[in-house]
Amino acid sequence: MILGAMGTWTARPGQVLHLRPTAEALAAAASAPVEPGPPSFLQGDHLRAYAARRASGGKHRAWTGTATHLDGAFDAAALARALTRLVRRHEGLRTWFDVDACAAGGDPVRHLVPAEAVGFEVVDIPAISPVPGLPWDEWVTTHLNATFDAACRPDSWAPFALGAIVRDDGFSLFWGCDHAFTDGASQLMVLSEMEELYAEELAHGASPLRGSSLSRPDAVPATGGSFLDHARAEHALAAATPPDAPEIRAWVDAVTAHDGRLPRFALDLGLEPGETAPVKIRSMTLLDADGVARLDELAAKHGARSTGAVFAAIALTDARLTGAGDWFGVTVVGSRGPGFETAQGWLCNFAPVTFPVAKGGVPASFTDVLPVANAAFRQARKVAAVPVHAALGVMLADGVLDPASLGSPQLISYLDLRRFPGVGRPAYDRGLHFTGEGRTANASLWVNRDHERLYLVMQTPDTPAAQAAADRYIAELTATFEAAAGVLATVGAAGAAATVGAAGVEHLEATGAGRLS
Repeated sequence: MILGAMGTWTARPGQVLHLRPTAEALAAAASAPVEPGPPSFLQGDHLRAYAARRASGGKHRAWTGTATHLDGAFDAAALARALTRLVRRHEGLRTWFDVDACAAGGDPVRHLVPAEAVGFEVVDIPAISPVPGLPWDEWVTTHLNATFDAACRPDSWAPFALGAIVRDDGFSLFWGCDHAFTDGASQLMVLSEMEELYAEELAHGASPLRGSSLSRPDAVPATGGSFLDHARAEHALAAATPPDAPEIRAWVDAVTAHDGRLPRFALDLGLEPGETAPVKIRSMTLLDADGVARLDELAAKHGARSTGAVFAAIALTDARLTGAGDWFGVTVVGSRGPGFETAQGWLCNFAPVTFPVAKGGVPASFTDVLPVANAAFRQARKVAAVPVHAALGVMLADGVLDPASLGSPQLISYLDLRRFPGVGRPAYDRGLHFTGEGRTANASLWVNRDHERLYLVMQTPDTPAAQAAADRYIAELTATFEAAAGVLATVGAAGAAATVGAAGVEHLEATGAGRLS
């Protein structure tokens, strides 16, 4: 699985098919009963933003998706049955929201489609063919954007779309879903689960993938938990958390120490306050497999894990660019407790990560920062046990947090893609995960690791000034990682020069990364 821009996905030409709800399923969805209880906190934010965008006539592109390739003959009926089983299994995918009340400050109302009413059929798309002169791959990107823009919305069902491109020797699958009903982990798992269900349908109920060399015996069964239960538990936990709880204090202390604001990108992106620009996805390799192995070894020698090394590198890069003596970031943390490991839904939380990056005004070495960064991330995971919205409510009520910084804070994610249930199966190993490219005012960082490399994906504003800032940042961050990974292979400055070159030596001298503590 690779994370990147949707436009990088390629699929050989073939017959294009869509899976759509049957007429009976659509009728049942339209009259689906209200399911009491609030949406999750992140769902609620998303739904209110969607309602405001809908009222203003703006484009909604807050969806995310994945695509892959499978071998073997294509059976349309089996794929439709597999999708029906998937959606019946995951309660969150059977919901839609009435957001009309949001305009008056009310809450969105959830409707739940009965499981037995769910059904899908395959529809050929003969009228949609590549525009003359438009390359096939560009047409596919255009088609996926149009398909997901139309289908992936939270105020109607189904808020997702599945399609296939069928050839004689196999087929490609593409899936998109409104963000209210999914997150990155869900997207990384959904097509692998579809692959398994499809194989079972072809085998008339057997589980060929679970019993084959493609199956992982340690994988969590793809049953998931009820996302609606997760949302209810989240609200109950927030309501029961006192304002002086350690998880709340951690947020208050971090924000208070940083002028009442949430983090921004380290460099000026050239946008005015409140201004946004179209998204441009940037992706680049930070370390190859050998470099990541050296970084792991270095981290272990200093009592840290690879996550600590990632945050240490980002923090030292930011400090070098800003001159700050300490670092403050907000990381994305999964909230998939026991029973929800393979659930489809938005099961995420956010937590502050903050630690010093200088000693007495002098930039600390990478090895000095490693254990500190590792401890800070471990603490962030503890803070993430309480929904961030509980802390936001306290900070806004007490005047700790500037509301203006809530609009588009910088987020940092780290994913180890080797640890998902579908690893080793074609749908996962050949997959691409992407997001809808709407508008942004910030440049968030998505650091990912697989068996081949450590790499960065950035969602950046597509303006000349922002791209120049992104270019500079990418160069600095890459140099930080390369220098850190070269530490174990160097002996003094001469060894460093031989390993990482002149740019690396300059970076080592600037950050002290060559000083082993």
